[in-house]
Amino acid sequence: MMKPTLESIASAKAELAEEIRRLDQQEQELRKEQTDDAFAQTMSILHLFASSFDAKQKSEIAALVAAGTRPAKKAARAVSEAPPKYWLPHTGETWSGRGRPPRSFAAWEGTVSHREWKAKHPKQKYPKFPG
Repeated sequence: MMKPTLESIASAKAELAEEIRRLDQQEQELRKEQTDDAFAQTMSILHLFASSFDAKQKSEIAALVAAGTRPAKKAARAVSEAPPKYWLPHTGETWSGRGRPPRSFAAWEGTVSHREWKAKHPKQKYPKFPG
């Protein structure tokens, strides 16, 4: 059995990330279909029995419907997430350039690959994010 390389690990992580993205998309599509079916069933039941509900039942239905339309509570302070400015090509990790550099960026500075990259890019501290 061969020891995995950074490239093989990065490739496997990219494949898993793509699979997760596909599964999330499938989940959203399935949830949309189920929501449409549930809505149709709910409307059918309401049409059949709405005239038979008493005031308390109508009030409970209205409260349930209204509960879904309440605005979400606001956060104490909205923090905007800055877009990535730097990235590590071998791991795909990004950093916005704000605050202290992540440990992985600091650790990368002492590696051979950093010295090779730095020789080609003497005026840059970290690789620019390609996006």
